[in-house]
Amino acid sequence: MAATVLVVSFTAVIQAVTVGADMIDTARKQQIAQQIIENEISGLRLDRWSTITSLVNSTMYTTAVNTTGTAVSGDTTQFKLGNNAPLMLQAKGFTITEIANDVRTDFRTITYKVNWTGSGGRAHTRTGVAYFGKNGLQLSYQK
Repeated sequence: MAATVLVVSFTAVIQAVTVGADMIDTARKQQIAQQIIENEISGLRLDRWSTITSLVNSTMYTTAVNTTGTAVSGDTTQFKLGNNAPLMLQAKGFTITEIANDVRTDFRTITYKVNWTGSGGRAHTRTGVAYFGKNGLQLSYQK
């Protein structure tokens, strides 16, 4: 009887450790995704208005970090991540998309989505939206 209780207890502890490790991995990767979004938004805030308007309306630009975190592929000229080696090293296997839309002729939204697969094989997404105005109104919203 004691052996049965011990086996059930060990099984529950192993399951709790596994679930806890998955939760820690998800939280860590959520933070990395948020840092990628903030890096991209900050980089655009430093650019000229002409750079923001050069993004084609409703076009999805995509880049991906390789599995070693040493290179990006895809629409690399649209993203600042390739210039941030420490962040890129943490973002192994992440995919980033960017879509710009006009609100008015002098006001644009840019939506970033970061996708990755967690250690348990589950797909995750983090989204951030930034608002850019020609004369400096720049807000952002993340969820």
